[in-house]
Amino acid sequence: MKGVSKSIIALIIVVIVIIAAAGVYYVISHKSTTSISTTSSVTLTVVTFSGESAKFIQCAGNLFSEEHPGVTVKVICYPFSEYINQEKTALLAHSTEYDIIGFTSTSAQEVAPYLICLNESMFNMSDIIMPQEDFGGIIYNSTTGKTEMIGIAYETAVYLTAYKECIFCNATLAEEFYNEYHMNFSPTTWENWTIVLDVDYFLTSHGITKYGFLIDDHVSHGIIDAYPAVFGWYYERCPQLTQGKIGGIPGYNIMFESYILPGYSYPLPSFNSTAGIEALETYYDLVSYEPSPSLIQICYGDFAQFYPDAAGAFIFTSQLTCLNTTEREHTYLAPLPGDYAETGTDFLGVSKYSLHKQLAEEFLAFLVSPQVQKLAFLKFGKFPISKEAFQDLMGNTSLPSYEREWLTQVYRAAEEAWANPPNIPPTYTCLIPYFNCEVHCYLIGKISAQEALNIAAQDWIKAVSG
Repeated sequence: MKGVSKSIIALIIVVIVIIAAAGVYYVISHKSTTSISTTSSVTLTVVTFSGESAKFIQCAGNLFSEEHPGVTVKVICYPFSEYINQEKTALLAHSTEYDIIGFTSTSAQEVAPYLICLNESMFNMSDIIMPQEDFGGIIYNSTTGKTEMIGIAYETAVYLTAYKECIFCNATLAEEFYNEYHMNFSPTTWENWTIVLDVDYFLTSHGITKYGFLIDDHVSHGIIDAYPAVFGWYYERCPQLTQGKIGGIPGYNIMFESYILPGYSYPLPSFNSTAGIEALETYYDLVSYEPSPSLIQICYGDFAQFYPDAAGAFIFTSQLTCLNTTEREHTYLAPLPGDYAETGTDFLGVSKYSLHKQLAEEFLAFLVSPQVQKLAFLKFGKFPISKEAFQDLMGNTSLPSYEREWLTQVYRAAEEAWANPPNIPPTYTCLIPYFNCEVHCYLIGKISAQEALNIAAQDWIKAVSG
């Protein structure tokens, strides 16, 4: 009996130890997965470019902190021309300073190696406007041969026509223009870019506006956004370039042919073609109705300075927040001539070196939730990435009529925007500066359109094939 008693006692002791150990493990593991969101003092640091988007992210961060005691969200901003270099300096050093990294469509591949693949199950992807997310948030990894979700689009931005309602709803001007050109004056009806040039000439020659429709011609970045917006019309109508695939090959997009020739592993540039030259000449004519690029370059940051003296502008919808209240109230939106649009969405991803990856993903999911996305528009003028938020806002009759019109136009365009520049790996480092430099030389009269595009195409081929 004593032997049996000892065995039982030993067994009881073992069971007690196992239960105690399990209890300790539960407490530790439970703390490790939840305390970062509830009790620990944690700072999530976001780095991005300065502007209204950064203000929105900080506002959302403050709301997130209210729901997650002990968590602080801190947004660090740099000027648009500097922020990528600032981010890369930290990422190359494997710094844990930044948890969340901001980037654009064209810089996506530049920062991709330093970002984690996001857990899609944390996001309601059926509520996300996917053409916006696809252009930079989801990339093709040529090393693994798979697509990866490296970032989430936190707002919708499309390149559209912004026009002065007080000019284009003027019945007298509309009749006068029709009698002279036999075309409709309203930007919502424009079928080609020739009409824009006619309108520019009509308005400036009659002294109605000082400038025509403004378009970005900034050499450091803006040209790579403005030219594809114009080129899209010519690309779509050139079967030799598209072979029926209007938006081009994903990643390469419309600045490359929509097919790959035998013997090549990449498509060839599309812009050094008859269609591309015609588009560049049209771009040149559009620029001629604004300040000379040899003196002043219209860009994202300064277009609002010239907008009061212009008929309208071709801009990303995110630029509307740069306008004062009076200008916004008199500005309406339309598709690009020919009924299409370009995407220019911004993204946030999580750094591989963040010490708080799960919490960072939680914040991103919070940021794109419908309620927060509605706040983005109501407080900061940022168009939602959430379909539910869009629908709720479009049905909100307390909003001004011009804002509901904006929402309608942007939502429609966001689902169909395809006139995009490339976002393959060498885009930010090589393709943009090569193309912009040559086109700028053409715009200021140093070289011909053909020469500019031929040189840029050869440089692009070297960059892609290398």
